[in-house]
Amino acid sequence: MAEGLLFNMIDKLIGKLGSTVVEGWNMRDDLQKLVENMSEIKAVVLDAEEQQGTNNHQVQLWLENLKDALDDADDVLDDFNTEDLRRQVMTSNKKAKKFCIFFSSSNQLLFSYKMVQKIKELSKRIEALNIDKRSFNFTNRTPEQRVLRQRETHSFIREEEVIGRDKEKKELIELLFNTGNNLKENVSVISIIGIGGLGKTALAQLVYGDKEVQQHFELKKWVCVSDDFDVKGIASKIIESKTSVEIDKVQSILREKVEGIRYLLVLDDNWNEDRDLWLQLMTLLKDGTEGSKIIITARSEKVAKASGPSSIFNLKGLDEKESWRLYSQLTFENFRELENEELVSIGKEIVKKCSGVPLAIRSIGSLMYSMPKKDWSTFKNKDLMKIDEQGDNKILQLIKLSYDHLPFHLKKWFVQSSDESTSLEDIGDKYFMDLVHKSFFQNITEYSFIHDFVTFQMHDIVHDLASFISRNDYLLVNKKGQHIDKQPRHVSFGFELDSSWQVPTSLLNAYNLRTFLLPLHWSSPILYSESLLELSACNSILSSSRRFRVMNLTNTKSTKIPSSIGRMKHLRYLDLSCCDMVEELPSLRHLELDYCHDLTSMPIGIGKMTNLQTLTQFVLDTTSRDKSKTSELGGLNNLRGQLEINGLEHLRHCPTEAKHMNLIGKSHLRRLTLNWKQHIVSDDNEFEKDDIILNHIVLHSNIKALEISGFGGVTLSSSANLYTNLVELELSGCTRLQYFKLSMLHVRHLYMFDLPCLEYIVNDNNSDNSSSFCASLKDIFLFGLTNLKGWCNCSEEEISRGCCHQFNSLESLCISVCCNLVSIPQHTYIREVILREVRETMLPPAVNHSKLESLEIESILNLKSLSGVFQHLGTLCELRILNCEEFDPCNDEDGCYSMKWKELTNLKVLQFIGIPKMKYLPEGLQHITTLQTLRIRNFENLTSIPEWVKSLQVFDIKDCPKVEDQ
Repeated sequence: MAEGLLFNMIDKLIGKLGSTVVEGWNMRDDLQKLVENMSEIKAVVLDAEEQQGTNNHQVQLWLENLKDALDDADDVLDDFNTEDLRRQVMTSNKKAKKFCIFFSSSNQLLFSYKMVQKIKELSKRIEALNIDKRSFNFTNRTPEQRVLRQRETHSFIREEEVIGRDKEKKELIELLFNTGNNLKENVSVISIIGIGGLGKTALAQLVYGDKEVQQHFELKKWVCVSDDFDVKGIASKIIESKTSVEIDKVQSILREKVEGIRYLLVLDDNWNEDRDLWLQLMTLLKDGTEGSKIIITARSEKVAKASGPSSIFNLKGLDEKESWRLYSQLTFENFRELENEELVSIGKEIVKKCSGVPLAIRSIGSLMYSMPKKDWSTFKNKDLMKIDEQGDNKILQLIKLSYDHLPFHLKKWFVQSSDESTSLEDIGDKYFMDLVHKSFFQNITEYSFIHDFVTFQMHDIVHDLASFISRNDYLLVNKKGQHIDKQPRHVSFGFELDSSWQVPTSLLNAYNLRTFLLPLHWSSPILYSESLLELSACNSILSSSRRFRVMNLTNTKSTKIPSSIGRMKHLRYLDLSCCDMVEELPSLRHLELDYCHDLTSMPIGIGKMTNLQTLTQFVLDTTSRDKSKTSELGGLNNLRGQLEINGLEHLRHCPTEAKHMNLIGKSHLRRLTLNWKQHIVSDDNEFEKDDIILNHIVLHSNIKALEISGFGGVTLSSSANLYTNLVELELSGCTRLQYFKLSMLHVRHLYMFDLPCLEYIVNDNNSDNSSSFCASLKDIFLFGLTNLKGWCNCSEEEISRGCCHQFNSLESLCISVCCNLVSIPQHTYIREVILREVRETMLPPAVNHSKLESLEIESILNLKSLSGVFQHLGTLCELRILNCEEFDPCNDEDGCYSMKWKELTNLKVLQFIGIPKMKYLPEGLQHITTLQTLRIRNFENLTSIPEWVKSLQVFDIKDCPKVEDQ
């Protein structure tokens, strides 16, 4: 159990026990006794958690029993809240009594009797734990009394001791010597940011001791700040004064010391995120002359932000080569040992576990040096933290400092997800970003195409820390037959559970489980059709515990989910993606229904689940025309993220019912899909009703991405209230759509698929809105617009002169199966172009006057050469030409075409696939000094390969029979 989590948990439970929902059941005396005992335990639990770190097994057992009791208390309090919510639903709608909304209805007196018994039993357990604690002599502690270890550093390091930081040293010195016009203040700040152990202090020491740096600055001072950012203390260290001196005298001496000189100040190991404290210090340091620098080393970007405008230097881990160099220098006694292949192989496996972190490499390397070489193999398959235990936990102690500095609410979030309060999702987002700024997560990437999701990475060292802290609560099952202890609260699987998987008995006995997660699938589940979990396995797991909060049952081999889910009162998150039947549900907050393509209806009473935060799909009932199906969605105003509405074709009988979905009231939604089934046969009058449906759908302005699929109308116009603040728009399968008249001033990403009747995308040639729309676009993807003649219906003369529909921001363009398209407006910043099954006349306008970096050309029938566009490809880095039957890269019609390829002066990757007329490689390719990779596939007439290809980093050839025969 991680430090501070139980304190935080007790604090929240005490708050819940005093809520109006619980007090309304007339159990005041029992509740008061329970609160008193919990409060006494809360006073000492921080000390207890600290003592368990000394391997005191009795304290560990007491804490485990306390954790079990607190989990049970959380379940009991959740029962109160669920019952209260159920009664609100029953009261608000008498008809709701006919439905089994959350769980079977209960008599109020019976429920009250059961809860009194549970509270009394719980109170006895907590009281017994309170009595037992006295034998441990715990001391009262509060969060503010937490003592963090003080760290001290100095400015000296030997240059030869720092491995693999030459590049970083050079870059940092360049920043120190920079006195350019971009610096507004005389004194500027450089922040070295990174996780613990990366060598931030060592890099600062290396730069501080450089001879040029020493000569460049008139005054140089090194101060180790550590936990307490004491302005007087820091100032006293700079002037080398005793801290007993009055602050007024200290500030006077400091300002006089730095005035008019160029100084370098290093503030090492800085944890301060308080902007006001920083400004108090900077007031005393501003009088330095131009070019004065302050270097900060810190683990959190928030520290850098607190210091105002600064150059942030994000320090990364060592690469594989430098990591091995450092490790071998520390570990091997002589070169003879380096010739031992077995020792080198084991050493390299161990180095990989260190993930480029110098501290880890040094600690493990020193440990291995002191061990007999014959024992090295015992560490080969151990986790880094297990190896670290043999060396007095040096890595853990330093890395864990970052964790120790987290406030309790972030400590809990770091090792587990909670599910307790309103707006929890927004709080969770904030906590996540706090951890990002503190370097616990990195490489955050947002993907919006098709579905919004975010990917991030956790450094291996940080992951090991999280695993260590949460080792008793979380379990990742990596292989079939792995034993599962009774302790874990959360279990996830790292392999596919197919129909052959048998539920292990140890899993059924893990009665404390609250989370059950199957492996995530990032693409369509069709690819995983063989990885289906049997319904019987699901039933076994569900029957083993009623305490589940989070369940992932994706790809369950059934068209009907287990009925026992409807009785799981504590369940808050359920992922049923790829299941096609949903019936009774508990009081969920999150329901994932991605890829449930055959889903025909929603659970009865879903409109009463007003706490629902996530609902990825809502299906309008395909068997009934009951208008309440739209109104049930209307009340779910806490939905957030993405929502797909299917079955809109069923509103054609009464299109005004669309307004009852109340999409304008859903302010937390960011992405919306409106879907009509295309195979539904209707006459033209029925299709035209889709216009009325859209006109009665009014979106909240917070929706940034909209997908419309299967719309049966002829025109999409601005009379529909859909498009105010959209950043992304996707249209697909609108087979009757002919006119596209929208006012979309903010759209950046446009995707259009299978629109066979659309001739022009922009029809209002002189509109300011249409020109602004074109100017804002960054990405365009056009596929299957077989009748598309042009982007706009401006004349060819207007387009060649430069019509008002220019792409001033366009970076990526993909045009596929648009065989009638002849031109596009002018552009200047495009970086990526993909052309497939289009006219050869589309190539020049797509690449001319651009700063193209990537070009792919595929199946362009009459394309014979790149003549005429070479001069526009000077910035090109990647070129792929596929299945162009008439294309010949060595066509010498003008006598020098083969040599023109050398004009691709930045080309790094070149790929040819299926070019039947190509007999040999263009001569000019050998003169492209930047070329690294050449791939050739399916060349039936290629006869030879020149010698120069051997100098490439990658040369890949396949299915070229005449060459292979040689």
